[in-house]
Amino acid sequence: MQYLLSHRTSYSYASSVDSAHHIAHLRAREFPGQRVTSLSIVTHPAPALAVHHLDYFGNHIDIYRIDQPHQRFDIEVRAAIDVRFPAPPDDGNTPAWEEIRTQLAGNGFPDAIEACEFVHESPLVPIDEALRDYGAASFSPGRPILTVARDLCRRIKADFQYNPGATDISTPLADVFRGKAGVCQDFAHVMIAACRAHGVAAAYVSGYIRTVHSREEMALRGADASHAWVAVWCGPGANWIHLDPTNDLVASEDHVAVAWGRDFSDVSPLRGVILGGDAHTYGVAVTLVPTE
Repeated sequence: MQYLLSHRTSYSYASSVDSAHHIAHLRAREFPGQRVTSLSIVTHPAPALAVHHLDYFGNHIDIYRIDQPHQRFDIEVRAAIDVRFPAPPDDGNTPAWEEIRTQLAGNGFPDAIEACEFVHESPLVPIDEALRDYGAASFSPGRPILTVARDLCRRIKADFQYNPGATDISTPLADVFRGKAGVCQDFAHVMIAACRAHGVAAAYVSGYIRTVHSREEMALRGADASHAWVAVWCGPGANWIHLDPTNDLVASEDHVAVAWGRDFSDVSPLRGVILGGDAHTYGVAVTLVPTE
């Protein structure tokens, strides 16, 4: 599927901002199943300095320094992206989850060194006993890892209410779990915590999901904004399988990945430091529309 992406973020400040530094994870990355054919990023005001590099996880980062006074900051990404996620293997053709746990633990020298980094707790996803117990219903003995992951994905969508007003980015994971409500970021963190508590590697993926234009199309929760889902390591053959617990989907042609890391704090679309400004408001507008 070929897409045109537009992602615009706007900040309005109550008073003048004299200086600002912004860090953006907004460039979609390339990997087997996704190709970026064109991409542009425009900011207003224009930056005095713009630097692009790759972070530890291989994600694109843009750093902007704005020296001129301003009361509004706009940044817009436009891109053309071709998405062809590989079809996942049959669930039964993936190893038992206990085998995956053993491969990730090893004896000090795990088989999958890069994947094992995603087994440990991270700033926004602590190892939580309640989430371990919640995940246990999916992690039954001998079950194939992809069967486990898809069952957990299904249960989270069924058990949690999608409610954009229930949480914000500072809501602790334990509070999200108790309230059983939140947004895609929260659904992803819940699934990641349940996987890691059982020794399975799970990464946080930020990106977008297809914009729905008609009532006849399947409603996709999380469209028209930044979206998030989970990549679960399913062994050397299957590698990482992307699962969307907000919509109970295996990522295929409806998702565009931008960045991945341990949790949201590694891949926040836009963050930074400003001098001045006082209170501010912001808005985000996203469209991801197919061209074929």
